[in-house]
This record gives sequence, structure tokens and C-alpha cells, in this order.
Amino acid sequence: MDTQGEIVSQSPYQGPGITDVVVIDDEESICEGCRQTLETGGYRSEIARDGIQGLKLVEQSHPRVVLVDLKMQGMNGMEVLTKLSEFDPSIVSIVITGYGSIDSAVETMKIGASDFLTKPFTPEKLLESVNRGMELSQSAREKRVTEGTAQPLRVPEKAPLNKQNVLLNGLEVLGQYYSLGLKERQFFSELKYLESEAEHHAERLGRVEEKEKTVLDIVHDLRLVDNIIQGYGYKKNVLIQILMDIQAELNWLPSHTLKWVSMRLNIPYANIYSIVNFYNVFNLEPRGDHIIEICMGTACHVRGAAGLMERVSSLLGVQPGETDSEMLFTLKSVRCMGCCALAPVMKIDEQYNSNPKVSDLKKRFDNYMGKEESS
Repeated sequence: MDTQGEIVSQSPYQGPGITDVVVIDDEESICEGCRQTLETGGYRSEIARDGIQGLKLVEQSHPRVVLVDLKMQGMNGMEVLTKLSEFDPSIVSIVITGYGSIDSAVETMKIGASDFLTKPFTPEKLLESVNRGMELSQSAREKRVTEGTAQPLRVPEKAPLNKQNVLLNGLEVLGQYYSLGLKERQFFSELKYLESEAEHHAERLGRVEEKEKTVLDIVHDLRLVDNIIQGYGYKKNVLIQILMDIQAELNWLPSHTLKWVSMRLNIPYANIYSIVNFYNVFNLEPRGDHIIEICMGTACHVRGAAGLMERVSSLLGVQPGETDSEMLFTLKSVRCMGCCALAPVMKIDEQYNSNPKVSDLKKRFDNYMGKEESS
């Protein structure tokens, strides 16, 4: 199915950590196409490649809508539909099948399906059906609450953090990887690759001793990239704008974000790297939230630019060309700012300063760091 349709506004039914839609289909291309389309519509989705795994996923995540293929190995779609209606009547089922007929449509509707989509279907048709399903599910849940028949969702207690529970979580993730038809060796290979990216990132930032934090930072960055790509509907022709948005959020373009964009959009990494190297607007080196530039041109040098650089460097604890460990400040020396009458001159972000006093600099830097002067 074509996933390059127009972006639909964000779903009003989302809540934090909630799965909106579960897709149960044994065709990888259909699952991926549905996932991307649902993301453009603002829906969180999860994928299962067979009926048994799909029912387990529904029981864990409590979605509002379930897309079900009729023809699958093992438990077929009819059996899944029957089990879903028994599990939670407020779940809306939508049949997706390549073997559509009037008889099968009538039969599935009798079991409880709300809609019947024949493959191939368009992204617009899928989102239209899911939007309608979400409204039906919402109405059903509100009715059950009003009538006092709603049962509380079975939300498992959060397991304590220990080695055994982490292993169980990892095993569950591996099971999800298998459900996509992928191999164990590939899973561990790609996971190891992402870990190496985290180690490289830690070295770039001088945080080799903070492995846990760096891994979590990588996860944050890659989820940020996913959100940005999703906002553009996974369209390759807006690659430059996607890269600019990533840089606007992170202040630079770490290598792991470029490689993730490559994987998500199926664009060769070499092509992306050549683009960010060609345009001066992109930064491949770490940059702080605030860029501090000190002019070392002739006029500024004569009037004490070296001393100004030394004082600023001492206050920030970084050398020219470096960024502090908190990613707040990047200190740079430049040749000429074109305002020699103000020499020696420095620029903090977009504001020019003529030979600033140490006390003024300290006050301003403390303000950026969130420190309050004692009275």
C-alpha cells in the first residue's frame, strides 16, 4: 500500500504510553504500510504476525482498534475476531483482507467487525476506517462507564528493576522481533551496532564513564528523529528540512541521528552525509545551546582579544573550539566580525559585546546555567 498520503491531524484519543491500534497480519509489507500510515494519522500502533501473538498483544496493550487479516497461518482471522469480542466489547475490529467477498464481509460483521477493507487499500481509506473505529470505541467505553458495566483494565504492576526482570523484558522484545520474521543474529547484530554508536557518541562528548546515560540519550535522540520524520509523512523529498529540524532540537547532527534517518527513509547514508557536508548550515560537531565567538582579527588582537579569550575560557572551563560537558556553551575564535570599532569584541548567540567585564560575563553565564546570585 502507498504510505505517502497527506498528514492527518493528531489523534484526540491518545494518552501517554497507550497503544491505539494493533495490526494482526502475516504480510510484512502490509504491517509496515499500516504502521507508517497510522503514525501519520497520530496513532500509536503495534504489530503482530499471527493470531496468537496478536491476542497476547491486545491483552497487554488494550488498544481501541484492531486490524485483522482473515487468512493467516495457525489461528485465522475469524477465530481472532471471536476472541476479541469476548475479551473487551469496546475494542473495534476492522477486517483487512485480499480475499474479500460479500459472504465473508457479512460473516465477519456478524461476529463483530465494524468495517471490511479489501487489499490493496489507500492510506486515506485506512485512516478513515480507523478514525471511525476510534469514535465507536470511545462511545462504547463511555456507555459502559455510564451504565456501570465497565471493568477496570488489567494494568500490570511495574516490576522492580533487577537482573531477572530486565532479562524477561529483553526476552519479550526478542519475541516481538521474531514476530516480524527477523532472525536472532540480526537482532543482536543491530543492537550491538546501536551500542557502538552510543559508545562513539560518549567519546565525542567526553562521557565515556556515563554509559547508562549515553544509551538513554541515544534512545531519546532516535525517538526525536522518529517524531520529526513522522511529522513529514516519511517523505524523502523533504530530507533537508528533516535534518534542519533535528539540528534545531539537538544543536548539531550526531552520526547516530543521520544513520537512523538513513534506515527510516531508506536513503543511503553516503547521500545524507554528502548533503550535510555540502551545506554550511549543518554542524557535525557538538554545539552547546549558546555559541560564544571571540574575534581574533587584527584590531581585536591589538586591543586585548587574547586576554578576553583567556578570561572567557577560564569562566566556562573550555578551550576555543570546545563545548562544555553539559552542552551549554561552545567557545569559538573567529577572524573578523566586521565591527572593529568595538574591539575587542565577542558575540554571545546573536548579541555583540564590546570588551565585557568579567563580572558581567560571570553574571550572564550563571544566568544561562540557572544559577542565582546570592544576595
